[in-house]
Amino acid sequence: NTANWIPDLFMKRVAEESQWTLFSPHETPDLHDLYGIEFETRYIEYEQETTVGIISNFKTIPALDLWRKMLSMLFETGHPWVTFKDPCNIRSPQSHTGVVHSSNLCTEIMEYTSEDEVAVCNLASIALPMFIKDGAFDHEELFRVTKTVTKNLNRVIDRNYYPVIEAENSNLRHRPIGLGVQGLADAFIKLRLPFTSEEAKKLNQEIFETLYFAAVTASAEEAKIDGPYKTYKGSPMSKGEFQH
Repeated sequence: NTANWIPDLFMKRVAEESQWTLFSPHETPDLHDLYGIEFETRYIEYEQETTVGIISNFKTIPALDLWRKMLSMLFETGHPWVTFKDPCNIRSPQSHTGVVHSSNLCTEIMEYTSEDEVAVCNLASIALPMFIKDGAFDHEELFRVTKTVTKNLNRVIDRNYYPVIEAENSNLRHRPIGLGVQGLADAFIKLRLPFTSEEAKKLNQEIFETLYFAAVTASAEEAKIDGPYKTYKGSPMSKGEFQH
């Protein structure tokens, strides 16, 4: 599974209809571990080096042409995925452990990896139509189910089979879980809400507020029993910085 790991600077160049420079990674190795302002600053420095002959192995093309090529390939083949490097790292709940270099194959979870860690996806999907009762969305029931799912995924981490020690290392150190949903469109249809209506937008936001609040509540309850996960100290959450 292939992916385009896109920095914000590229999207700025697309919006400006300006140029993008392609480098050989062996000449620009530190870009792999940079994101945000640090990436942008270093990238521009490398571009300046091409103008004075320090870097000769490069190619400059219109950023918009490359973006259109990416989208065309995605529509035609389903690949490569499009994933955004800077938001993934800036909002990472494990930003203190290191830079995230890629996502899982469907891009719904981002985890740190290293020489002795292979990231593991511990995922569950919640069917939203089941929470529609008497023509309304039952947030209290979604909260209850989400807490149960969160605690079950936490148990999965302890009881899972790990084919390689690196996967076990990652899972037991960071205890990552991911919660998704399915059937949002079906839920809107059952509630007779046009997809683009303000009511639908509001419900969409409230659903994920409920999910997030329930998941964090369940996590805190588990931590009271088992203690925090091994790499919790120093994380944004340990400082009161929530992911949103």
